Amino acid sequence: MQTVQQPELLLFDLGGVIIEVDTTGLKALGEKGKSDIDLWETWLTCGAVQLYESGKVSEAEFARGVLDAFASAMPADEFLRSFTAWPTGLYPGAAELLRALRKHYKLAYLSNSNALHYPRFQKEWQIDSFFDYHFASFKMGYVKPHADIFRAVLEVLPFEAEQIFFVDDNRLNVEMARSLGMRAEIVRGIEELKAILTTAGILTDASRGES
Repeated sequence: MQTVQQPELLLFDLGGVIIEVDTTGLKALGEKGKSDIDLWETWLTCGAVQLYESGKVSEAEFARGVLDAFASAMPADEFLRSFTAWPTGLYPGAAELLRALRKHYKLAYLSNSNALHYPRFQKEWQIDSFFDYHFASFKMGYVKPHADIFRAVLEVLPFEAEQIFFVDDNRLNVEMARSLGMRAEIVRGIEELKAILTTAGILTDASRGES
């Protein structure tokens, strides 16, 4: 039986994996009865979202595009206030888990982020302090799930794709990472993250620390 090589770097999505996101505002935009997973896939593939989170359009253009895409009558200023508040904080136990993992692995994040959320990540939760490498879509000019953003990350990191273990809460992002040679798994929330890392042999008694 072939032994799976342990990764050198763990690459994390932030929202829905490390940072908890309130989906109330997203549900208010979409069709009633749609699951969170379906709504997030609609969001991820929305042209206005991709343009905004790659830093290419203004907040006003972003709001108009999203409200049109979801056929929502919500006023634009109300949507932007709601959207800014979607991230609510680190999942309980996330900080401790990241500190424990960092003793044994290099850590990076790859986040579809924007000029409204990213300052909160830094000021409120000091997110960069937990990671060795930081990749935010709106600063890079690319967004997940497109291959361009993953290739840009691979160009910067001193690791090959097969040395990276990637976790994300969206199927499309995970499938793209796999197509480029990374080990990748769908994770939603901190408990699923711990379970996936344990199954993969990454989170062991030695690396668990205080988590």
